[in-house]
Amino acid sequence: MKNKKRGIAIIVFVITIAIIMPYTRNNILLRKFANQLYTIPLPPDTMQISRDKAAGNLCGTGNHLDFFAVIEIESALSETDLLQYYSTKPVKPVNEVSILKPGENYPEPIDANRPRIVSIDVIPKANAKYEHNGSKVFYKADDINHSIGTNLFIVQVKDTHYAPGWDLRAH
Repeated sequence: MKNKKRGIAIIVFVITIAIIMPYTRNNILLRKFANQLYTIPLPPDTMQISRDKAAGNLCGTGNHLDFFAVIEIESALSETDLLQYYSTKPVKPVNEVSILKPGENYPEPIDANRPRIVSIDVIPKANAKYEHNGSKVFYKADDINHSIGTNLFIVQVKDTHYAPGWDLRAH
């Protein structure tokens, strides 16, 4: 009886580790990915209001893992100036920020020597809409919300479509 309980305890422990380890690894990768955005110095006449990050199946459908980091800023600069500023700041893909590695990328790059490109978006807050209900991912919508200040922006970096492994947020 004692051996049976020990066997069940070992099985429960292994299953728990199998579920927790990918989740923990991906949280570490998310933190390292997001810190790249958070440590970029703000442009002149700009103030950070908030920041957020998320990992999971955040855009599109299917089994894949996406990594996003967002800052909300107030700036005297235009959307074009902000996009030019942030597009010159290097942000590495998730698979390059740590010795820990996410699952394989998909789709595979056409050229294996071509580096993965991290998307950087600057979206006026008045035009920022959530990509999916409850998601933290924004897209630029055509309709304008005039009740939101014209000098508020969302700066978002994303690296998407990694194999989910056992991270349940990606399924």
